[in-house]
Amino acid sequence: MKSGDIFVFDDNGSLRSKYDRQSLGSSSSFDEKWLQKVLFENINLIGVSDPVYEKLNVVPLCREFTLNDGIRNLFLDVLAVTETGRLVLIECKLWKNPQARREVLAQTLEYASLMQKLTYSDLAAKLKKHITCGSEDPISHQLRSLGLQFDEGMLIDRVTENIKRGDFHLIIAGDGIRGDLINLVNSSVMSGMTADLSLLEIAVYKNSDGQILLSPSIPSETETVRRTVLLSTEGMPAIIEEELEAEAESLPRQGVSRPMLKETKEANSLFWQRAISQIVFEHPDQEPLRRGGNNWSKVPMPNPLKWITAWRSKDKIGVFLRVAGDNINFYNEFFSDRMDALRSEISPEIRIEMPEGKDGWAEAFFLSVRLDGLDTLDSSTEQLQVNWFAEHLNKYVNFLRPLVKELPEN
Repeated sequence: MKSGDIFVFDDNGSLRSKYDRQSLGSSSSFDEKWLQKVLFENINLIGVSDPVYEKLNVVPLCREFTLNDGIRNLFLDVLAVTETGRLVLIECKLWKNPQARREVLAQTLEYASLMQKLTYSDLAAKLKKHITCGSEDPISHQLRSLGLQFDEGMLIDRVTENIKRGDFHLIIAGDGIRGDLINLVNSSVMSGMTADLSLLEIAVYKNSDGQILLSPSIPSETETVRRTVLLSTEGMPAIIEEELEAEAESLPRQGVSRPMLKETKEANSLFWQRAISQIVFEHPDQEPLRRGGNNWSKVPMPNPLKWITAWRSKDKIGVFLRVAGDNINFYNEFFSDRMDALRSEISPEIRIEMPEGKDGWAEAFFLSVRLDGLDTLDSSTEQLQVNWFAEHLNKYVNFLRPLVKELPEN
């Protein structure tokens, strides 16, 4: 008897079956190709890697999706897509040696960087080699084949925007994930693209009758982590550093609830997908809204402003500019002198706040506006929220961008 075996008993306590733990790669029956096939044909196994997938439909697209780094073809094990238009990249790996465990992380990030270079047309052309769909769009074809209802134009727009931002879910799946890979993932970072990265351990068991039992889980020492990936000029993952979500995490004073409950994660994910797809900026140089964390997104701004944050909690939504550092008193005076213009051009309710630093957060300058008294999880208020964000984010951008050259670095 080995540790980790599974014993099945009937109601009377009699042993009915014993499942022995199998090691992937121990035989030709359980290798990486086998795991790849199992995950593709049973895509819901990845649901354990993120509670959002418990309610979202994830649609498998193809196995061994071809990417090219300019020298050779590379093959992503499994490519899937959520019904909200987010690509899921899955790489299967057996943990035979420490080098392989280190290489799989770099390999997965390389796949993501190469995927980000594709246009939607490139993606569709590649998928048509795997999906027989005639003149139909291949991703739409796959969703329709499962009976899903969706707006095709909006779906394609969402996939397109997510590719541009590098907003993927990256999953490394294998048997017997070791601590060194967990440490690599927990300490890894990615900037230049926004992505979720998670480990998925697949434990395989087999009984004497040949029945196979699979148990997917995430290692207890890790969880899905939001990352940004910094790419080198050659498009390869270069430096790994954690994205600073501190800007929004300092928001309890502003009324953002944390931690967000699991049941709100799906609603927030769907809402921000919708907002990002609909909000268009009037300023010709403005980059689009990007996903930040569970309950916030951000608008990139020229230095020294970094970004504007859009957030929502259970009963309110808001927008703010936050500045920390040595020059916050300058920012306070600078914008206080322009308060009449701020109220006229952004909102009569706009306010300046400089809360004292506490709980590890530095003292900071806030320029904020919010709308109270909403049930943000009520679907009937979603369009109102999107419209409010579109209006106020545009006003912030149009007011702040011309002032950038007058502001000091922090």
